[in-house]
Amino acid sequence: MNRKKHRKLPTIDNIIGNFAGKPVRVVLIVVSMILILFPLYWLLTSSFKVKADYLASPPVLIPNQLTMESYESVFGKDQLAMHFLNTFVVAAVSTVISVLLGSMAAYSVARGSIGKKARKYFGLWFMIQKMYPAIATAIPVYLVMRTLHLIDTKTALIIMNTSFNLPLVIWLMMGFFEQLPNELEESAMLDGCGFTKRFFYIIFPITKPGIIASGILAFIGAWNEFLFAVILSVNKSKTLPVVIAGFITDRGLEWGPMAVTAVITLVPVLLIVWAAQKNFVQGLAMGAVKG
Repeated sequence: MNRKKHRKLPTIDNIIGNFAGKPVRVVLIVVSMILILFPLYWLLTSSFKVKADYLASPPVLIPNQLTMESYESVFGKDQLAMHFLNTFVVAAVSTVISVLLGSMAAYSVARGSIGKKARKYFGLWFMIQKMYPAIATAIPVYLVMRTLHLIDTKTALIIMNTSFNLPLVIWLMMGFFEQLPNELEESAMLDGCGFTKRFFYIIFPITKPGIIASGILAFIGAWNEFLFAVILSVNKSKTLPVVIAGFITDRGLEWGPMAVTAVITLVPVLLIVWAAQKNFVQGLAMGAVKG
């Protein structure tokens, strides 16, 4: 009997390689790296530029003179530490809540009777949430928070960021829980483990890459959130993205302080992703692709 050979689907690497070979791949990689790294380079150098270089034409790519004036101006403000702490507390607390509640919800749904079908619904929920304009809910959210006396509080920002991150965490973690063999839980149940022990001592550690991946995505989303932060904060709960926007005034842009604050905002996120890059990539691959 003649058996039909299964044709392997071509990968992007094969398509590019067949099209023009290794030189094109090298060029594409170099161009991609430039597009990714140049904005970071421009931001970093802008934080050290003198005022005359900001509006120079043509733009100054390599500053001839470096200054620390912008850093002295930003770090000389007493409220910088408070704004940084606000951003960290809102991002960290909303991430912890989203990962805990989202993981438990994803586990319950993945092990329930609806199984994989539910993941499609949560994926649809996640996509719809990301597609509709958030500004459309700004007024209702503001009125609700004002009624609850939560304007200019970190609690309001934590609630909003948790609501944004929950669909993502549930959708991503369901891909992990669907891959776990039922024998693990059955053995634990025979040993007398209840749901809490079974989840936190057996299931939770096994899904470490997914926890890290969903946690990083939730943290970055909360750390960079601007729309509701600017609507719901006045002074005490201001976050760094709101502070950056504050450098746009009727007198023009304060380029130096804006660049410095952006660098301060960017560094923690880069450090977190760099420290957890292995688990982060593994978590995205396992949770999103195989699920």
